[in-house]
Amino acid sequence: MLFFKRILKQPAPTPSAPAVERRSKVRYAVSPAFALKAVLSFIARDDTGAPMSDTRQGWNWKGRLIDCSEEGVRIQMGPGLKIGLGDPCDLKLAVDDYALTLPCHVINVTGQPEGTLFGLQLDPVEASLERAYRQLLEVIALGSTLKLQPKAAKPDASGYLVEVYASDRASRLTVWRHPADESLAAFEFQLKDNLVRGVVGQSVEFLSDLDGTGSRPASTEKCLEIGRLFTWVVPNLAAAVPDDVRSYLKHCAF
Repeated sequence: MLFFKRILKQPAPTPSAPAVERRSKVRYAVSPAFALKAVLSFIARDDTGAPMSDTRQGWNWKGRLIDCSEEGVRIQMGPGLKIGLGDPCDLKLAVDDYALTLPCHVINVTGQPEGTLFGLQLDPVEASLERAYRQLLEVIALGSTLKLQPKAAKPDASGYLVEVYASDRASRLTVWRHPADESLAAFEFQLKDNLVRGVVGQSVEFLSDLDGTGSRPASTEKCLEIGRLFTWVVPNLAAAVPDDVRSYLKHCAF
């Protein structure tokens, strides 16, 4: 099931340009503040290394996603769990009322004081499931890859101090501050071809079609999806984003 039906669409391959499998190994950190639930279904092994069952049914273990890439994920599990390299498993991810299950297998296991870290490689899946996972990956990447851009020490033509945090994922957060005390005045957050705009003391505005006909108020259906995207991106903001900005965006998102 896709997380978003009207936004974050992947371009369809054309007959002259067929799809090419080029999975990126870049990992994107998943914040503990992101309300993403992760459950791993696998057959645990006993102290001798033997499987404790012949079916995965009912063997579901809660974990926390540490980071993810197009190839796989790293998930922190509870201490004491034993699993073999190459063992098959199902990664079940859920946020709000949306969920997907991804078949995968174990490629590394690392013991840590706070638990066991499993490295999982995703197995090939049907196109619709892969699109859903890539949407979730994009949600995490849009916020976690933001970096502070060089800024001017003086106000711009609008009379405000401007800060810009940008990413190569078509994500760009612009912040305007009052020059007197550097308090937050407004923000504009570009998320692919969608825009979230807010002025302190006013309602947040959702715009769409930035790379088409120009920014315009989003339809009711798109507003719901852009709002959900914004709500999911904010917990995964990079550490470069200051606390006061992070706090205000969180206030606007929830």
